[in-house]
Amino acid sequence: MWWSRRRAAGVLLLVSLAGCAGYSWTDELRAPDASGTRVALPAFANETLEPNLGALMSGLARTRLLEGGYIVVPDAALRLAGRVTNISDEVLAFDQTGRASHRRVAVTVQFTLTDGVEVRWERRPVVVSAEYPVTEDATANRDAKDRALEEAAVQLADVLIVDLGPAAAGIGGVP
Repeated sequence: MWWSRRRAAGVLLLVSLAGCAGYSWTDELRAPDASGTRVALPAFANETLEPNLGALMSGLARTRLLEGGYIVVPDAALRLAGRVTNISDEVLAFDQTGRASHRRVAVTVQFTLTDGVEVRWERRPVVVSAEYPVTEDATANRDAKDRALEEAAVQLADVLIVDLGPAAAGIGGVP
């Protein structure tokens, strides 16, 4: 009797595992049906006073699009344009002497996906932010701010890859 219960449990386990074939847990974000979609991604326009911010944001977006299955080329039917419209750097906390000890940088970006004739998709402004510590060393503060901007750019790229998937599905694929 115990043998048949054990056999039944084993069969049930094998059937349940077979049903999960090809699936795995992951923390990666994937765009639906992005495989082979060709898109042009010029450097984002930087309308702020922060140097190289458009290049940083578009560079990490390009990397994320490639990881998501898009084919990023200089000229394609689909063109994804981005504009960095605002950056703010606000104090979050003060130390005992009244100096800033933590700051938050927030970046606002807008996206437009066009096919050369009409706008296929336009994203309302996206605001991404990251925090960084502040010390008395100006060089260390700049490095910390740069790391926070990179963290914000990664967040922006993740938002872009998720939102762009349905907009680009079925258009601009490999001929």
